[in-house]
This record gives sequence, C-alpha cells and structure tokens, in this order.
Amino acid sequence: MTNKRGQGLSTNAIVLIILAVIVLVLLVVGFTVGWSKFAPFLSGNNVDTIVTQCSIACSTESTYDYCSAKRTLKADDKELGDVTCFYLSEKTSQYGLEACSINCDAVILEVCDPLNTEHSGKISQIFADSTNTLVHTDCL
Repeated sequence: MTNKRGQGLSTNAIVLIILAVIVLVLLVVGFTVGWSKFAPFLSGNNVDTIVTQCSIACSTESTYDYCSAKRTLKADDKELGDVTCFYLSEKTSQYGLEACSINCDAVILEVCDPLNTEHSGKISQIFADSTNTLVHTDCL
C-alpha cells in the first residue's frame, strides 16, 4: 500500500481563517449590542450630531425634543450631560446652535423660587459645574 497523504492547510490559510472569524464576531456583536456600547472610543466629538438633532426638533416644532429631551454633548474639551437644546441655545454660544422660535414656557433656566408664582409647575434647568450635567428640577 502506498503512502497517501492529504494536503494540509498552509499557515497563511489558517491565519486568514482566524482573522475572518474574529471580524465576523466583531460585526455580530456590533450589530446586536450596538456600536455605541461596543466601542465608545470610536466617537469622541458629537457636537455636529447634537446641533443637527436640535435643528430638526426646531424645524419640526417638536417642543418636547427641543425643550426637555436630555442629550449628552461630547466636545473636544468637555462633556455636558443631560443638556437640552433650549439650554444650549440660550446659555452656550460656542457650539453654534441657533435660537429657535419654539416657546419653552414650561422651562426656566434659573433656580425655582417658591415665592414666585410664575415658577409654579415649571421645570428648572440649572447647570451643575461640579458634575458637568444639567439638573432638572420640578418647581412646586
């Protein structure tokens, strides 16, 4: 009987198969879990995205999205948590967000004053420098 040997896989083929499996696993995890949770280091600056979202909320006259929806703005120099489009347009100018014609009467950008009857039933949005977040408080 003659010695019959099968042709083995080359080292290059084995390496390519392993790389293909790793890429496939990364794609499956990215699409199922979500890219933002899978690789947060990929996106650093989202100012343009926030400005676009706020412009759309303004143009569609979506009062909730403009006045109350909380967003996290990541700029090159800092991160602002739970900010709203209304706060960004009124209190910050460096991000290029234009003022909007939406009336945010239910929101005040100052501390609730229990003696001021105009504050009753409104939401106070005050920026806390210590945590870099916008604190939302119901005025009674």
